[in-house]
Amino acid sequence: MTLTAPQRAPGGINRPGLPRGDVLATMMGLTVCLLPFLVPAGPGNTALADVGMTLCIGLALLWSVREHLPVKVPYLLGIAGLLLGGAFAAYVAQAPVGVGLVLAQDVLLLAWGAALALGRHNPAIVSAVTRAWCRTAPVYSGVMAAAYLLGINALSGVSAKDGVRASYTFGDPNLAGNYLVVSLFVMAACKCPQSPGVRRIAYILVLAAIGFTGSNGAMLTLLVGLVLAFTVTRYRRRGALIGLTTLAASVLLAGLVFVFVMPRVDLGQVREAAAGSVPLLRDSFGRSGSSTSERATIVHEGTNLFFEGDATGYGPARTKAALAANQAPYVKEAHNDYLATLLERGLIGALGLLALGLAIGVRCFRLVVGNLPESYAALVPRPWLLAVIGPIMATAAGFYEVLHFRHLWTWLGLVAALVLVMQDQQKKRAS
Repeated sequence: MTLTAPQRAPGGINRPGLPRGDVLATMMGLTVCLLPFLVPAGPGNTALADVGMTLCIGLALLWSVREHLPVKVPYLLGIAGLLLGGAFAAYVAQAPVGVGLVLAQDVLLLAWGAALALGRHNPAIVSAVTRAWCRTAPVYSGVMAAAYLLGINALSGVSAKDGVRASYTFGDPNLAGNYLVVSLFVMAACKCPQSPGVRRIAYILVLAAIGFTGSNGAMLTLLVGLVLAFTVTRYRRRGALIGLTTLAASVLLAGLVFVFVMPRVDLGQVREAAAGSVPLLRDSFGRSGSSTSERATIVHEGTNLFFEGDATGYGPARTKAALAANQAPYVKEAHNDYLATLLERGLIGALGLLALGLAIGVRCFRLVVGNLPESYAALVPRPWLLAVIGPIMATAAGFYEVLHFRHLWTWLGLVAALVLVMQDQQKKRAS
């Protein structure tokens, strides 16, 4: 959805006496630096990054109004469906007032993405966000990996709940692993740090930090991302035929492994061996059997709960309460965005999620096939690697609830800005 303001005032985006694009860019960069610091959490699981997002949204609004900038609100249709489905479900189910906080989070993250999309008007915003992300992730990883190895649990986030798995300052090992996997591909897309040698060291630090989380989901999404990154890079360098051939070969190889290799591997025996080996393997892959069984039980119970209802949903963040009210034998949150949306926001919310997924998919496709203007290409030399994060998050949504991940919406806002820049460039060429 585009909100077109009056004709833009002369003098560009940094007119003296008004909120400057570079001030907004600096604030956004600082906010991105705060993304990993989620604990200790404030009221309603708020974090310092939320304060930064709110300030940036205010600055962006003031800047766009004063400069008469056309404002694009990307992903509006999908989020509107999720909001409407959640509000209607909460009303029908007479859910507690507290569920409104979940809907407020939807609005905040949508507004944060729209603020980041203003990067179409000023490359400094894209520069600040990407550089802050690409520099924060490896430094953060290095510090946290050192804390893990030195046994500084206050920093590494190791607790009895997760065994020896590190959650760092995220409060959850899977969330930490997902942020780091996404960061790895942002660094690769931006080729930042610029020095190849320093960049390799940064990759190693991030990979080590991912390993210490012991997150099986992070490892799976990393593998998915690497295969897709190789495929789209071959497409960009060698053309569509080579790209499609590479993708087909990858799918065929995966199919052969699944059909001929996996049936001959005793996963139970492998898990038992992992459970009796080093503590990190014990608490990650060694527990994968029970984790898989638990998730299957949750999906089964959640599916039954959905069909027992009237398709309106039980209200945002109400899956656990609804299972308990129906005396389900295993009461847990959905840990799955697709199931959680159906249960909590009903069919209306599911349509909203579908619209959101389509909007993201279209933008990712444009990043793969399109070209950025020179000023933006210097900041993100390989934008097609940003597109790889889309399937990564879609895969992660099958075993996490990722819709409120702050780094997801930071990536979505960045993607929207770059795609809008491509569209602006095409319009200039056509005129």
